[in-house]
Amino acid sequence: MAKLSEIITKFPFNPEEKRPMLIRKQDYSTALYPPNNAFTSDNTFTIVSTDTFMLGIYELGPGGSFDPLDIHPGDESYYILQGPIVQRSGNGQFAYLETGDGLYMPEEAWHKAHNFSDQKVRVLYFITPKAWGENIPPAVIPTDADTKFYKGPNNENLPDMRTVIKDFARQGCTDDIGAWPVDGKEARKAPQAVYAVHDCNKLNNVHGTEHPMLMRFITSNDYGHYGEFVLPAGGYGPRCSEPDTHNGDGAIYCIEGPITINLVDMEESFQLEIEDSFFIPAGIKYQLVNFNNYPIKAVFAITQL
Repeated sequence: MAKLSEIITKFPFNPEEKRPMLIRKQDYSTALYPPNNAFTSDNTFTIVSTDTFMLGIYELGPGGSFDPLDIHPGDESYYILQGPIVQRSGNGQFAYLETGDGLYMPEEAWHKAHNFSDQKVRVLYFITPKAWGENIPPAVIPTDADTKFYKGPNNENLPDMRTVIKDFARQGCTDDIGAWPVDGKEARKAPQAVYAVHDCNKLNNVHGTEHPMLMRFITSNDYGHYGEFVLPAGGYGPRCSEPDTHNGDGAIYCIEGPITINLVDMEESFQLEIEDSFFIPAGIKYQLVNFNNYPIKAVFAITQL
């Protein structure tokens, strides 16, 4: 497969060649990151990397962590495919995330992950609008000693985060769409806090009325929207979501399937098996179809609703 640095913004196609596309699990681009030391790298699978977002999976072996710390010029959100994982920020936050939990990290937030379990960890990540700057990795990276942690040598020189971290423990509502778990512009102000969005803290809503589908947002702000679709089982025939379009590019990753993606105006359909993905360019009308006798679940990543 190609080097990660060679496919940034142009996988599986160049930006000017965007089109609806089924991307099978076996067609994801694989790489170690960082590539120069396998002992401290994660196993990375790039699903989509275009001019508006990046979607991929990274894996950590039992007891492992990636090194050095990572940073992006865009927001990054997680969906934990297989946990638990501990995500640390440079400012002393340590989020313990189980399978199905989410995480929001605003742009320019240093971060690192640890796997303290005896199983492999797998994370589906969404970065928007830009995953990388000119340097991959960045030219100057803090060491672990430069971050805040228990008895860290530089704790006194780093920000006190107790008044920075926003509380989002209240019940969410429709008006929170676009500002969950916190307002994006506020979250990006230094020093940045990161936000664990556990399953019970996802922003729940309903897509459609005649044929309702559950939407559960992990992140929703001016940069992008990330969360779960849950479409109930069929009854007399298949269950379908109501058609929708988006002002920005998006992708769907199959968690529980198979899922049929119906492109309404194009009169084309595609079937996603578990761990397959589908790229949906801005303006394309689509719906999810469930031919099964059980609910189906997918992760959605959309730059503009």
